[in-house]
Amino acid sequence: MQKRLLAVDIDGTLVNDNKVLLPQTKQDIFEFMDRGGVFVLATGRPTPGVRRYIDELDLQTRGGYVISYNGARTFYPRENRAFTEKNVPQSAYGRILEAAQQLDLPLTAYRDDVAVTEKADDKYFRMETTVNGLQIDRVPSFRDALTFSTPKFLITGEPDYLETAEVRLRDALKGEPVAVFRSEPCFLEITALGCDKGAAILELARLLGIDPADTMACGDGYNDVTMLSAVGLGVAMANARTPTKAAADVVTLSNNENGVGAAIRRYAL
Repeated sequence: MQKRLLAVDIDGTLVNDNKVLLPQTKQDIFEFMDRGGVFVLATGRPTPGVRRYIDELDLQTRGGYVISYNGARTFYPRENRAFTEKNVPQSAYGRILEAAQQLDLPLTAYRDDVAVTEKADDKYFRMETTVNGLQIDRVPSFRDALTFSTPKFLITGEPDYLETAEVRLRDALKGEPVAVFRSEPCFLEITALGCDKGAAILELARLLGIDPADTMACGDGYNDVTMLSAVGLGVAMANARTPTKAAADVVTLSNNENGVGAAIRRYAL
């Protein structure tokens, strides 16, 4: 095999624009796994939002891993347990809350299968909770409710607004052990510093005894830049964002054309 570990983003990469996993994509992934490859779903989604694809790819019995929350969790479906996890440091909560209040940003935190929020209620928030099958705990005071550890904070909003908010929020949180970035134009996120897909993939490879040179990743979004830069071979989809393509070593077909399968056959087997 050319590559021993393959990490694949979900939305805009693994599945087509209708969120459907194409039969040929599935078969190409199965061939990679049948030959001994380690398959990893690497997504910004919360872990509950990946269950459908865990089932479709039969990861409970075939093996494989799930990196969720943009690198904050690595989940092992075969044993139904977290392999690694890294939460937002609670020491940063105070400044995060102050910055969000000053910038009028609606924060959402994750508590297992629940999205906890006080103000978030736009179409992007509703899309996030619906697609991922999350319960919503709408609290009267986000500050009072935030007594738990969370893998990330999410802020939803119109892309043009979040483009400006990203810069202002990053400046407001300068010096805190957190990272501020947009995973999609409508999603602005806060994670622990150094917590991203690229770091999570390399950590998993290390724990499994796999050389970084033998790793490969496919992605399309802003939050895929770190993993395409970190792995041995970074593959951008034809539909990828411009910065994502710039970070990749090669570009494959689009998510509607089984770009993942084409990349597997050409570079991974």
